[in-house]
Amino acid sequence: MKDKRILIIFSVITLILIASLSLGNIDANSNETDNISKEEIDEYEDSKNDVEEKPSEDEKSKKLEDIRLEKDKESIYIKLSSKAINPITSLSWFDNNTISFNYSYDEANDIQNDIYNYNVNKDEIDLKFNIEGVLWDYRRLDDGGVIYSNDGFNGLYYMNNKGESKRITENQKWYSISPDGKKIIINGRHIKEKDKENNRFIYYVDKDDIQEANYIPDIDYVFSYLGATWSPDSNHIVSQIPNIKNQINIIDINEGIEKEINIDDSILTNPKWSNDGEKLAFLIQSKEYSDYIFSDLEINYCLSNKIGIYDTKTKNLTKIEFDNKLTTSEIYWSEDDKGIIMETAHEDEVKKLLESSLDKINGEVHYIDINTKNNNVILEDKVDLSLGYPVHKVTPIELFENDIFIFMDSDTNIKSINIIDLGKEKMISKETGYLYEYSREGDNIFLISDEGIFTIDKNLKVNDITDFKSYYGEDILNVEVRISPNYDKVMFYVQYNENSSKKSFIEIKSLF
Repeated sequence: MKDKRILIIFSVITLILIASLSLGNIDANSNETDNISKEEIDEYEDSKNDVEEKPSEDEKSKKLEDIRLEKDKESIYIKLSSKAINPITSLSWFDNNTISFNYSYDEANDIQNDIYNYNVNKDEIDLKFNIEGVLWDYRRLDDGGVIYSNDGFNGLYYMNNKGESKRITENQKWYSISPDGKKIIINGRHIKEKDKENNRFIYYVDKDDIQEANYIPDIDYVFSYLGATWSPDSNHIVSQIPNIKNQINIIDINEGIEKEINIDDSILTNPKWSNDGEKLAFLIQSKEYSDYIFSDLEINYCLSNKIGIYDTKTKNLTKIEFDNKLTTSEIYWSEDDKGIIMETAHEDEVKKLLESSLDKINGEVHYIDINTKNNNVILEDKVDLSLGYPVHKVTPIELFENDIFIFMDSDTNIKSINIIDLGKEKMISKETGYLYEYSREGDNIFLISDEGIFTIDKNLKVNDITDFKSYYGEDILNVEVRISPNYDKVMFYVQYNENSSKKSFIEIKSLF
């Protein structure tokens, strides 16, 4: 876990340096365009709004020759003629019956990206988009279009289902697509604007085009994804500005700022939406604990003696305090949104850090009922602060509404998943591999790791559904797994090592 955090820190530093260089070039170029006429701006926009025709039917047929479909009784296979180890990226379920993936290849020394749809029910594969150049990032939208960037900073593009590409920003510091795939908030400069300052605005996706919507104020000084986090229901945004303002703004995307949360001089940080998007929980750190702050480049950790909960329906703000304890972690909502999992340490334990060279302190994992404010200890914990930020022995994964709590224990094996039935006080541990995804269907919990698929039944019995090495062979390099939105189908992307005679492929099969 420590190695992973160190890697994340270096990755973030690298991104910040890239961003600084890119933005520096942007500012330098901006001085040359301060006195441009409206006509020149419109001409410039037209030149930038590159329109790429969708591949012809002949071109599509030729490209589809590189892909073949095979079936057996239980599965559908998508196989490629390419010998590359990893030619496919960005696998996702577009809807309950359709998968989407990007096939990257080199053609005449130019990088090409073909984005495909495969409909499981209709048994049809279709080439939807062709995008030239290295894709820094792209996201399929619910209307079927694509938002993409070739370098991450200097221009964001939208391509509709007709294959027409439209540039929508001159540059951007960050952008975030809503969970429903229909809205985008951007901190950047619009293609029509000659002002060199970045603005915040939202676009709505409307069929095969993008319609400009609301300007969002008061998200200043934001240089990271912490600045605008979508609620799961895509109706709100939380804006947090760590270490600059002690305020959290709750923004209704149709109405503007709904709530400005200030609590005395306390620092408000680490906001976390509930699963249904109706509540927001965040840490409250008063001035008396200002010496207890531990920060890294990834997350602003604050040791706090209380949390706040804002209800977007009732507009009520609730505070829950801890008796002689301080939170030492982020916030974990339970599956049913009725409670929160928090990791804490006794205040006296934290004070020891200021008086000695201790690296580890004792802590606890708590479940907090947000209605009754009852606070129950679930597990003992240890907190390692030798790196300057908290690293926990216990890492919560999920508290399901049937009182099954899943967590990882770093003192045993990070590849080992631990399951507790809180009602029966029964616990088991299973070495499953690195956990990719989990879900629940009825009484069964599905765990998908880099080693296979497992289920946990109501009696806490762990069953192996698929062991990847037994199923695909010992020479596999990696298996990526995606569950369909309605949890009835699963997609595997199987990659083999470079010495293998086998080629990469996609398999789709039913879970039931």
